[in-house]
Parts: sequence; structure tokens; C-alpha cells
Amino acid sequence: MKPVFAITIMIGLLTGCAKKEEDKVATLENEVLAIHDEVMPKMDSIMLLKSRLSKKIQEIDSLGNVGVSSNTMAEQRIKAADLNQKLNESDKLMMDWMHEYRGDSAKKLKPEQAVLYFESQRDKILQVKQLTLKSMQEASTFLQ
Repeated sequence: MKPVFAITIMIGLLTGCAKKEEDKVATLENEVLAIHDEVMPKMDSIMLLKSRLSKKIQEIDSLGNVGVSSNTMAEQRIKAADLNQKLNESDKLMMDWMHEYRGDSAKKLKPEQAVLYFESQRDKILQVKQLTLKSMQEASTFLQ
């Protein structure tokens, strides 16, 4: 009778551990998707900022074409182009992340592997978020 009881306890413990891992997978997946959902709408703002920076560059170029030039204008043009590039990088990182994300496939992995996958995805989407917010802030400040 004692071996059956011990086996029952072991099965219960293993089932409980597996359930905790599955819960952790679900929690991590939800966290990753929440970060994505927070950042994704900002892609519209990035496009708007890129458009405004492009107009600023065109204005500077137009002034240069009519003979107006200065070191300040040249510096502004370089800064606007640099900020535009940073916004492009943010947009590309988001698009790359979305194309590479395999949440459905990850859920089919063993829970331990799925946890590792979602942790790495959380790190990646957090980097996208940080770069997006930083590049947007810098562009907004420059355009003011």
C-alpha cells in the first residue's frame, strides 16, 4: 500500500510542477503580446514623424538650392537624416520581430523550452519598445 501512495504523491507533484510551467508559459506569452500591443500602434506615429523629418530635409535642401546655407542648416539636415534612420530602424525591428515570432509553435514545445523561448521574445520586444520610444522622443524634440 505504501508504494502506491508514494507513486500517487509523486504523480501529483509532477502534475503540479507541469501545471506551474504551463502557467508560466501562458503568463510570459501574454506579457510578450502585451508589449507588442503597446508598441505596434506607435508605428503610425513613426510614419508621421518620418514624413515630417522628410519635409524638414526638403525645406533645408530648398534653402540650399536658392543660395541660403549655413553650418547650422547643414547640422540640422544631418540630424534630421540621422533621426529618420533611427525611426526606420525601429520600424524594421518591429517588422522583423513580427515575422520571426512563432508563439503558436513555441506552445507546442516542452514547457521548459517554451519558457526560454518566450523569455527571449520578451527581451527582443522590449528592445524594440525602447528603441521605438527613444527614436520617437528624439524626433519629436527635434521637430519642435
